[in-house]
Amino acid sequence: MLLNPFTFHAPKSLSQAVDLYSSLENVKLQAGGTFLLNNLKLLKRKGVKTPKHILSLKKAPELKGIFEEGGMLIIKAMTTMNELFDSPLLTGNMDVLKVAAKNIGTSQIRNMATVGGNLTCRYTWTEMPAIMVGLDADLYFTGQDGKQEILSAEEFFKASAKTDKIFTHAAIKKDPQALIAYRRVKKTPHLDIPLLSLLIKTNPDGKKFKNTRVAINNCVAFGQRDGKLESFIDQSTRSKTLAQEALNHLDEPIYDVRGSDYKKHISRVAIKDAIAGLMEKS
Repeated sequence: MLLNPFTFHAPKSLSQAVDLYSSLENVKLQAGGTFLLNNLKLLKRKGVKTPKHILSLKKAPELKGIFEEGGMLIIKAMTTMNELFDSPLLTGNMDVLKVAAKNIGTSQIRNMATVGGNLTCRYTWTEMPAIMVGLDADLYFTGQDGKQEILSAEEFFKASAKTDKIFTHAAIKKDPQALIAYRRVKKTPHLDIPLLSLLIKTNPDGKKFKNTRVAINNCVAFGQRDGKLESFIDQSTRSKTLAQEALNHLDEPIYDVRGSDYKKHISRVAIKDAIAGLMEKS
């Protein structure tokens, strides 16, 4: 299907991108394009107005790369999923990013799809939101006035991933002592998008856990934390029954939102299995 006419812009720096973004009307940002192009086709099919300008961020060097700085892992917005997967920096509690990147589509898609696109596309079923919330990532944006804004991933997704700024990078604290459990259930054997994604991050502390974060994405709402389950895990002594007992301490509304009986069941299975996995690691 041919798209409606638009003007394509490919600035060669972040500052040029900011200038264009602030001056153009009816403009849409393009990262990898794997979500955007399909969305433009869908809008045309529905007879809905489409953007007059597409602003690609692909050629801005400031938006590319993965590196460590001050104990933080910095992931720039235009990092592709294959680049993320191939990074030698994904060790310790960062290894889960490698697992998540590999889950996304095919190799061809991963060569185009970017971290920034995955986080800001505003689809509720993407892979990275629960990961970033669970790892307590900070997300950095540059506004049309050139000023920087920093939001925690949790804040960003609580606001339904809405922004009028350019996402530039994510920063995640490296924590070699952290234990990570990640569980993902795909929607169908033939459609490899998640029905559910869950990340639990915690630190062993004697006979207990501490600083536990539970991030759940039921794929009909944006990734969010289960604070009730976090508190239970931190207040409990590690035992063989912890995984089973945890199922009585869930923030139930999170799992009830447009949740089928199967989805509620598989959420409980994933949580129990994740906590049992953490017990084995500890």
